[in-house]
Amino acid sequence: SPTASPTVSPPKNDENPTLSPMNNLHPTGVVEKLPKDNIHINPGYFNYDLTDEAYGPEAWGKIEATDTDEYNYWKDLQEYLPVSLTENTCNSAKFFNGNRASPVDVRATEDDCKEYHEIRTLDGSVTLQSNNVDLQIRPNMLRISYPRRKNKKDLEPDVPTVDVPQGWGKFLDVVRVDFVCPAEHTLLGEKFDCEIRIYVIQKAGRGVPVITLLAKVGKFNNHLQEALDEFQKVWESNDNACQKSNRNLRSSQLGSKFDNETNTRTLVTSNWNPWKFMQQTKSYWFYGYNGGLTEPPCSYFLHWRIIDTPIELSEEQLQQMKQLIMTNRDPINCKYTSVHNQYGSFARPLQDSSRVFLNKC
Repeated sequence: SPTASPTVSPPKNDENPTLSPMNNLHPTGVVEKLPKDNIHINPGYFNYDLTDEAYGPEAWGKIEATDTDEYNYWKDLQEYLPVSLTENTCNSAKFFNGNRASPVDVRATEDDCKEYHEIRTLDGSVTLQSNNVDLQIRPNMLRISYPRRKNKKDLEPDVPTVDVPQGWGKFLDVVRVDFVCPAEHTLLGEKFDCEIRIYVIQKAGRGVPVITLLAKVGKFNNHLQEALDEFQKVWESNDNACQKSNRNLRSSQLGSKFDNETNTRTLVTSNWNPWKFMQQTKSYWFYGYNGGLTEPPCSYFLHWRIIDTPIELSEEQLQQMKQLIMTNRDPINCKYTSVHNQYGSFARPLQDSSRVFLNKC
């Protein structure tokens, strides 16, 4: 099994992520931070080390917004967003007067529920194995990126959709699903092990709804494991690429089996979709507030909808998720990509929510 935390020495060929618990990856334990000479620091680089004055959360406001991955992801939708993506607003005290930043402790601060019906969903027919679905091991999360339909009337690609209450328009397309561990939001002061964010595209200038599910360690989650199995294939593909580039005479003989591997997506027709997580909660109730991205440039255009009941995942699954992120390497330069801090965390500190309007529906 892989080392408990990324090291300078590359893992051996047989060191693949497994379901075995890695207790020292848990947020309560201390893990090794990545050495600066073994990570790839690009112009938009940041991390979660609170002691890092150059790249930690307190320094995020110094990053050029147009250098960030989030800017590059959302820039094609700039005309539909209510804010400029070219402005870094991570210094929330300066830009938002302390009332728009995310994440926050979620609780009801006002009685007026502004939603008119429950969150309604449609599964779609796109699978995790579809060629136009992109599974990514990001430096701070796992991500499923769905293809975008050029026009709302197009039948394909048939991605998952949702009817978000409060006049968003019927059945908007899901564009990505992020798995973040530990959860960045808290609920009534309680911390959670992960959160699953389902981002929805809307082209009317209001912003982007994010349906969010919190998760805590409990029972094994079969639906989650289907996704983790696919992410593990991505990890193995990246690792194999690095093994090939660094092999010696002996490892080249061992590597011959990788030369014969296809590493292509398996042709499985399982209709995996993120809405099954909502079904697991057996709840229609949620908290809502207007906030922003939880990484640079921290732009304020998200409309959070956080389901009030958490789902469960096993301890082994939690460790597998953290392991996949923390030991992943870029297949091109073979540098580790993780930006975790010494506690194995990818969470931005909670932001001031004393003047944030949160409602429960």
